[in-house]
Amino acid sequence: MRVIDADGHIIEPPEMFGEVPKEFYPRRPIPVYLPTDTERGNFNGCWIIEGKTFPSMTRQGFTIFFIGDDEQAKNRDVSMGSQTLRDVEARLKDLDRFEIDVQVIFPTLFLASVAEDVKLEAALFQTYNTYLARACAQSKGRLRWVALVPFRDSEAAIQEVRRAKELGAAGIFTMGMVWNRVLSDPSFFPIYEQAAALDLPVCVHLGWASPNVTEIFPDGQSFFCSATIPVIWGFTYIMAAGILSRFPKLRMGFMESGSEWVPYAMKQLRRRVKPPSVIRRSHARPSIVSGFDPDHYRDPIEFFRSGRAFVNCEGDEDFRYLLEHVGEDALMCSSDFPHGDPSAEENYVTNWRRRTDLPEHVKKKVLGENAARFFGL
Repeated sequence: MRVIDADGHIIEPPEMFGEVPKEFYPRRPIPVYLPTDTERGNFNGCWIIEGKTFPSMTRQGFTIFFIGDDEQAKNRDVSMGSQTLRDVEARLKDLDRFEIDVQVIFPTLFLASVAEDVKLEAALFQTYNTYLARACAQSKGRLRWVALVPFRDSEAAIQEVRRAKELGAAGIFTMGMVWNRVLSDPSFFPIYEQAAALDLPVCVHLGWASPNVTEIFPDGQSFFCSATIPVIWGFTYIMAAGILSRFPKLRMGFMESGSEWVPYAMKQLRRRVKPPSVIRRSHARPSIVSGFDPDHYRDPIEFFRSGRAFVNCEGDEDFRYLLEHVGEDALMCSSDFPHGDPSAEENYVTNWRRRTDLPEHVKKKVLGENAARFFGL
């Protein structure tokens, strides 16, 4: 059985941004480090981008993650070479330690919307993708990565999707919103179309996507309120707008937000959508009040059952409930390595193999077979 970790991470090293195009080099992310006796404690590092700090160094608009060489990262039992992919062999040894055959890499810094200037954002994303492609190429197929693309610039995003495919990306990254835009924004349709044409799934990942939303929260509750909950918003808009029926070859996954919310979100959509027969009898286009596209909306369970929609589950969830309402073919699992947040479960493979509450064929699907179908591995 091949084990595929559907969601690992890189801690971006400063040298990654040494290759930013010349015109943007003076504006590249710069790491700074505070004393550890501030209220941030060992989370004492941050990036300065466009005059702002990431993670935030203020209470309002709270975000939190560690960066390379801050005290939180140094105190982990993982080498900095492994965390940053400076040392790919060290990361592969960590995968061996956790019984993982293949790991798909997601960002850390870019789990927040960090560059308001779209051109700067595109340059940072290109640099990130180039670094990840080079690192993963050294892994003999064991490390794969999900590419960042500048959704707010459709033309540049399409070009980067194409380049990412050539570089070997396994998918396309977004969060539950793109700044102040929902994921059903028509300006994103050409990006979805290109991703589908190139067989690249779109991964809707946890993250502080909307600065306006994040600004509401003054403490660590923002991890759930403004980083996790937007994944559910993304799901709602994608399904209501019929994105997956509009683009029949597109696959979408919902990452690092658990999965027990999926049946609830599907039920809420079902409560609000009018049956097709009612829509046809009305002979009128629905107003914006409906929020549904009647020509493309389908019950979300169709996509989970047909291999078009997937969700990343966590080991302590109610799998009897999930198997009944989502199905065994749509669930993936992951380590979140080397993060140490509430979603992390580095020894998840051992834990899953020891389970006695699930049949072996379900464990095989969740540990690797479903992720292989989703990412096309």
